Amino acid sequence: MTPSPPSWPNLQTRAQSVIEAVLAELPPEVLVEAQKVPCLFERECAEDPDIFGTYGHFEPGEVSPANGPIILYLATIADYCDEEGEDYETEVRLTYLHELGHHLGWDEGDLEERGLD
Repeated sequence: MTPSPPSWPNLQTRAQSVIEAVLAELPPEVLVEAQKVPCLFERECAEDPDIFGTYGHFEPGEVSPANGPIILYLATIADYCDEEGEDYETEVRLTYLHELGHHLGWDEGDLEERGLD
């Protein structure tokens, strides 16, 4: 018997706990920026149902004055984790940090150097 997928409220609660834990671990200078950026949860991206997250208004090499938002696509992340045997909380954490990196002006190369790709 296949287990049923986690409920939407469960995915949101788990993701919110991950974000709170990440914020508690950030260095003060990064935390100041992270607190300016709302993090929203949606089931999946309508334009690209395979992506885990997006950040609005990416400016390469500089902190974005637009303050996001960061959007995490929780059903997409959960489906990926289920199919690939990955940990949901780990993927939420990595996706959030990846998108926060875009807020800070880090491009894909910068994110890779920091292990956030």
